Formats: sequence, structure tokens, C-alpha cells
Amino acid sequence: MKLIIVVIVTMLISCVETVSYAARLSGARTGKIGASTSLFNILVLFARFAVMSQSVLLASMLEAVTQYNGKIPEMSYQELMDGLLLNFRVVLLAMSAGIVLGMFLLPTVARILAIGTKKLDEHGSVPKIIMSEGILRILWRVPSQFWIPSFRNNLRELRSTKIGATFFWMNAVIFSFYSIAILSSLFAGVIVPDNRTVANQMATVINGIGTILLVIFVDPVSSKMLDDVVCDKRQERDLKVMVTHLGAGRLLGTFAAQLLLYPFAYLISLIAPYI
Repeated sequence: MKLIIVVIVTMLISCVETVSYAARLSGARTGKIGASTSLFNILVLFARFAVMSQSVLLASMLEAVTQYNGKIPEMSYQELMDGLLLNFRVVLLAMSAGIVLGMFLLPTVARILAIGTKKLDEHGSVPKIIMSEGILRILWRVPSQFWIPSFRNNLRELRSTKIGATFFWMNAVIFSFYSIAILSSLFAGVIVPDNRTVANQMATVINGIGTILLVIFVDPVSSKMLDDVVCDKRQERDLKVMVTHLGAGRLLGTFAAQLLLYPFAYLISLIAPYI
């Protein structure tokens, strides 16, 4: 039951983080970069809060295994470790599924956020939008904005627009760090139960490295692309392709995380006793 909850929460987190890229599209379409950035931050804030809830659930799964350390035969403890590793791989698959769902919902969310951006510019704050428009009226209008993406057109645009392979691969590498930060650190705590507190805290180091790389290599490129589209230096099609690259890079990063999950956990388990 706990694993099912973690899987659902993980899918929602990945979906929300992926559709947050739609804020860039809405900003380009409306020309309101500040307002679209505010909506982007709201989506990311909800995702970050969900990540904290996910971490608590994952930590409880870890404790369910480490409590038997030294109390049962080593072979049985290894079986518990293998089961936990399998559960973590299922969580990574849920992350991949959430990204795919988010990419499917991107056009719909972009249309909704474009309306939200105009309303935010008109009313000045999210609470005023809710008070003026009414929450039920807002929810009633959401289904009318549903839009099924045309994968054929997207593929054609990907072929005709060149963003750069470096941007795509760098995004994939960075997100592979994010994907395994918590999971590898938690599993390292199972490998070295006596140092699991130190091992778990290594997640902040891995996330910090990912954040630094993101700020240096990815954010400036995507921000400049948005500015160029708003200033009519580039077409909106280029921005859509860049958003697709971001989503596809995240997806590839989760697949790479499947391969890196145990090696990183083992590496952390070697470092943790010396910190």
C-alpha cells in the first residue's frame, strides 16, 4: 500500500514539474514574462512540497528494512535489500510515466496558463483571481482548454529546428542526478545502516551539484530562448522544440537513473563512513 502511494505521488510530482515548462510557452504567447514566471514558481512550489512528502514515505520504507539489520540472517537481510531496490526502480518508472503524462498535457496546460497569465496581469494576484472569477467557474472552464498534441507535427518541428545536442544531453545528465539523489542516498543507508544518517544527507550534495549544473548550462539557454521569442528574434516553434527537448531530456535522465541507482548508492556507502 505504501509503495502504491509513493508511486502515485511520484507520478504527480514528475507530471507537475514537466508541465511547468508550459509557463514559458504561455509567457511567449502573452508577452507577460513576469506573470508567467510567477505561475511557473507556483507549480514548482507545489512539486517541491510533494517531494518532501515523498521523502518521508521513502524514508519509512528504508526504516522497515534497516530495523532487521543484525537481527536476521545475512541472506534474509540481502533479500530485503533486493526488494527495496526493486521498489526504488518502480518509483523511477513512475517518474518516467509522470514525465510522459506531463508532456502529453503540455499543450493543454500552456493554454490554461496563457489565460491565467492574462488574468494575473488583470487582477494582480492569484487570490484576487479566485475571488473575482470564482473557483467553480475556473474549474468549469478547464476541460474546454483540453488539447491533444499532434506528435506528427512535433516530430516535423524537431527535425526542422536545431537547438543543439549539447543542451539535450546536458539536461538529461543533470536530471539523472536529480532522479537518483534521494533514492541512492536512502539505499546507501541500507548498505551501511550504522552510517545511514550521513548517507541520507548526501542527497542534498547530489541535488546541489545538479542545481549548479542546471543554473549554469540549462536555465540561461531556455531563458534566452524565451526572450528571443518575445522580442520576435525567433519563432514560437523554436521555443516549443526547446520545451520538448527539456521534457525528453528529463525522460532520458530517468532511464539513465535506472543504471546509476545502485552504483551511486554503493559509492555513497563507501564515502559515508569517512565523513
